[in-house]
Amino acid sequence: MPHDLATRMKRPVNNETTTNDAGSALLMVMVLMVVGGMIATGLLAYSQAVIRARPALHERIAGAEAVKSGTRMAITLQREFGPSDCFAPTASWTIANTAVTATCTSLSNYTTGRGRLGTVITANAGTTANLVTPTWAGSLSQAVTGDVTINTGALGTSSSQQMVRGVGSAFTWSTSNMGWWQLAGDNSGTSWTYPYLPQIPSYSRPGSQASIGSCTLYYPGRYLGTTPLTLTGGTHYFASGVYYFERPLVITGGAQVVFGEGLYAGCAVDAQAAYATTAPKSHEITGKGATLLLGDIATLTVQESSVRFNRRVSTTSTRGSEGVAIRTVNFGQSNTSVTVPADVVLLADGTTSPVATHSIIPIANSTPVSYRTSSLAPSTAWAVDVRLNGTSVTSNRFLADGYVFVPNAGVRVASTTATYAYSATSGTVATRVQHNLSLAPSTAGNYATGIVSTTIQRKVRLTVTANSAGHSATSTAVMEIHSDRSYAINSWVIDP
Repeated sequence: MPHDLATRMKRPVNNETTTNDAGSALLMVMVLMVVGGMIATGLLAYSQAVIRARPALHERIAGAEAVKSGTRMAITLQREFGPSDCFAPTASWTIANTAVTATCTSLSNYTTGRGRLGTVITANAGTTANLVTPTWAGSLSQAVTGDVTINTGALGTSSSQQMVRGVGSAFTWSTSNMGWWQLAGDNSGTSWTYPYLPQIPSYSRPGSQASIGSCTLYYPGRYLGTTPLTLTGGTHYFASGVYYFERPLVITGGAQVVFGEGLYAGCAVDAQAAYATTAPKSHEITGKGATLLLGDIATLTVQESSVRFNRRVSTTSTRGSEGVAIRTVNFGQSNTSVTVPADVVLLADGTTSPVATHSIIPIANSTPVSYRTSSLAPSTAWAVDVRLNGTSVTSNRFLADGYVFVPNAGVRVASTTATYAYSATSGTVATRVQHNLSLAPSTAGNYATGIVSTTIQRKVRLTVTANSAGHSATSTAVMEIHSDRSYAINSWVIDP
């Protein structure tokens, strides 16, 4: 048999096998069609559900824009209202034909009182004669807001100190065996924390280093020497930060002076001071407000001028200055006149250092710098001495929005006119406090001393919802508002 014929006779066997596999492909196609149909059906059902649940694009856009506008309105209202509380629990508006509802929730707040006593008299064997208030103000409890402590004990330890403490508006006097230093500072609810010192400023300053027009500028730092720094007339701005003086500071001749940026407006703001033509490169402007530290022979004297301290809001590098307007530096003393503990410095990393051993090296290879203790005589010296005999309140006032803490010396205010303003409502600690004001101020409320607790900063959550064609959009913003109406938005999320 020929070769090609034999080959053809064998092929039917192979053809039979190929014919039997043809149905497998059809079956697989049918299975894939069924599975694909099920997937398509599920996708269609899901798409229909999403389309029904989600509003149309123009409705979502309308809702999102409405809650954005509502949130901006709520932020503006809260800014204008200030930090005392929420501007309103709820508020409703109609924006672009869309109903909008805003809800405000207070999250936290910062108050000026901080549990401090209104006045602490530190002199040994003190009496009510160490706390002189104006006779026209009525009783002591009417003249001084907040609790009062007078150290009636003689020289000794805290166990032998006898403290007379006046509590409340009617002053119910009681005796305590606590030292006055155990009643000074902020109170978190159970005890008082003696104030810390901030780290010493880095740079030495000769005095004013820049000006903007007629506004003379000063920068945080160390003001050393023995010759008084005298500001006579004119307008002056001390940029926000910590000022350490070893020389007396005298303000006179109708000078207008503002320490730090904040509630009281000065002739400049921090940003202008930082970028003034001759401003120092290392200006050390930090936080808001200012703290004046008095070491060695430093004192503050004000004569017929306007001096205003904005409350200090510190940064991590200036811990310890928070809420303090004026403070003396003390290495500790115990004598017949007064007992004062040694200060402790609170460092940027949260640790502490005894003031006597605290020092910094401002720049590489430079000499370390450190504090010097206040050398004022407790029984005779005035750390803060204010005379207000001017004829106009605007140039005859002393307003300290912060703690006046000078436990080794006195605080004196004197006036023979009615055209003055005096306020120190964040607490005063001194050996003696004398307010020799013969006449009531011509404007009611222009005299206040002790402790008046007000909220100066608050954090709130603003939740705004909008309903558009039956669908809801939500905007949530968390903001902080300060008493000077400055604010910060911590977060802002929109769910259209």
